[in-house]
Amino acid sequence: MVPVRKGGKTILKCTKCGYEMKPGKEKDKYKISEKVKEDKRVKTTSLVSVPSTTRISSEEQQQRLEEYYEIALELLQEEMEGGDGEE
Repeated sequence: MVPVRKGGKTILKCTKCGYEMKPGKEKDKYKISEKVKEDKRVKTTSLVSVPSTTRISSEEQQQRLEEYYEIALELLQEEMEGGDGEE
């Protein structure tokens, strides 16, 4: 006999034939428990994003900065030359 909820009340039901009966005074002793293997449990993490693992060497970083500065200077020079011609 297995305890089952039916209509808000706990009853005992046979798993083989389906016979139902009201539990006696010992109804608090009936409990259903199930063991779940650890690998079947749901695992969650709070990790939102993975940090980048690629590292830029200091030489590469220096080269990129120089390229950015050259591009910025070229753009500024074009802007200054374009502004003088319009006035």
